[in-house]
Amino acid sequence: MEKVTATFDIGKTNKKFFLFNADFKVCHEVITKLPYVKDEDGHPCESIEDLKNWVETTFNEALRCKEFKIEALNFSAYGASFIHLDPKGKPVTHLFNYTKNFPEIIHKKFYALYGPESDFSIQTGSFDAGMLNSGLQLFWLKHQHPKDFKQIKRSLHLPQYLSFLFSKQMVSDYTSIGCHTALWDYQKKGYHAWVKKEKLTSVLAPIVDTNTTITKRFKDNSFRVGVGVHDSSAALIPYLKRFTEPFILLSTGTWNVALNPFARTPLNANETAQGGLYYMQTDGSPVKAARLFLGYEYEHQVKKLNQEFNTSQDSHKMMRFNPAVYQKLKVGPAPYFEWIELAQSFKKTSPFKYSTFEEAYHHLMMALVDLQVKSLRLAKGITPLKKVFVEGGFSNNEIFLKLLCILMPKMEIYSSKLAQASSIGAALLMSTKPLPKTFLNTQYKLSKQVAPVL
Repeated sequence: MEKVTATFDIGKTNKKFFLFNADFKVCHEVITKLPYVKDEDGHPCESIEDLKNWVETTFNEALRCKEFKIEALNFSAYGASFIHLDPKGKPVTHLFNYTKNFPEIIHKKFYALYGPESDFSIQTGSFDAGMLNSGLQLFWLKHQHPKDFKQIKRSLHLPQYLSFLFSKQMVSDYTSIGCHTALWDYQKKGYHAWVKKEKLTSVLAPIVDTNTTITKRFKDNSFRVGVGVHDSSAALIPYLKRFTEPFILLSTGTWNVALNPFARTPLNANETAQGGLYYMQTDGSPVKAARLFLGYEYEHQVKKLNQEFNTSQDSHKMMRFNPAVYQKLKVGPAPYFEWIELAQSFKKTSPFKYSTFEEAYHHLMMALVDLQVKSLRLAKGITPLKKVFVEGGFSNNEIFLKLLCILMPKMEIYSSKLAQASSIGAALLMSTKPLPKTFLNTQYKLSKQVAPVL
């Protein structure tokens, strides 16, 4: 019977479960998608009940597997999401989607009390993003739905709620608190004054170190349970354990997040105005970052191209970088795409007509990568670094990688071919063994990208 560490990686799109052996190789995996439900306003959101049932069922099935002995369990999950529990540990509200509209009246009320907005953004490392600032979700709930708010015993960040299902302990961790929540004052290194004035500390669980583990018995099995970690911060862990030379990690998926843990200058007003923000390492230290809803945008734009050219939904997966197409498009009209979520940065002119799916797809990627490069440069700032590690979905996209090399010729671009960095990061938090020096080369299959000959 092989000793393993179990992790749940809960993304907006995919829900994943892995068993890792002592060398952090995947020996079992389960991947699924769960249907959304609608909250009381009709906005789509995660079903807490469905998520809970899937997590518990999946783990029980793994426990029954005679090939493995689970010694530890941890969780990584997306941020900006609270699950509000009553005194009996039952959810009080839906798991509100961070794409939900944030009422303008509440927005004005908040910044009238605790602004100006620019100063607040610098202090909290969180530019104004409505429901994506989970702290403001609490403010909204308190002032818009006071009856619900009064029922809350604890508001748990999503990773810590998953941990609670097994540990039965309600805690908060630094990585979840520090990811664009507008809760933390990075200058004073504690909850921001507004949190205390609103008396929200009463519903926020005690903060514990992200490395904390709790030994529990579950169905006649004894194992250590982690407290959970925010997925972007989790993805950073293996690289920080392996590399001391400064780098940027570009974690790609629904969100593309550029993480720079080596920045030593504080956020300024210009950076926050462009979307610069802070994430947090497991020890509470800040990570300068920039974030784009790029994967979400990509998915929707590709669907539109598939419809326009009557191609299969997997056509984009077969696309390879074509220098001739790139050269043609480079000297032609600028890319024109009606973004769904990304800010529009072009003049409202007639869309450029493409003759083939390949042409349209290349132009789409040129537009998206141009935005990605601006985001990477924002996260980099003045930090003297030369390496960018690309992990997640876009690490397998040749066109994305080639365009990065073209637009950032002074940087070394590396792709990581495995997409479970967050899961491995969560698993590493449960390990007492040092990370082998060969780990990233063998497990992550780091590959240096070369700019195409044009």
